[in-house]
Amino acid sequence: MFLLFGGLFFLSVGVIGLIRLPDIYNRLHALGKCDTLGTGMVVTAMILLIPGMTNVIKLVLMLVLTFTINPVMTHLITKTAYVRGTSLTEGSFVISTYYEEEEGEFLKGEGE
Repeated sequence: MFLLFGGLFFLSVGVIGLIRLPDIYNRLHALGKCDTLGTGMVVTAMILLIPGMTNVIKLVLMLVLTFTINPVMTHLITKTAYVRGTSLTEGSFVISTYYEEEEGEFLKGEGE
C-alpha cells in the first residue's frame, strides 16, 4: 500500500508542477521526474498485489518501458523546445550546451 499511495503522491505532485510552474523547461523537469517515479511505484505495487505470472510479466514489461521511454521523451521534447528558441521565464539562465552563441551551429560532436 505504501508503494501505491507513494506513486499517487508523486503523480499528483507532477500534475501540480505542470499547472503551477512557469515555462516548458520547468514543467517538463517536474513531469519527467514525478511521472517516471510515480508510475514506477504504482506498477510495482500492482506487481505485488495482482496474482498470476502472466500479469506480473506484463507489468514488468510496462515498468521497463516506462523507465526507458519517459526520460528519453522528456529530454527530446526539452531539446526540441531549446533548439526552436522557446523563451524562458524572466530570471532564468541557460548554460549553452547545444549551440555556440556566435555562430548558431552545433558544437563539435553534437550534430555529426
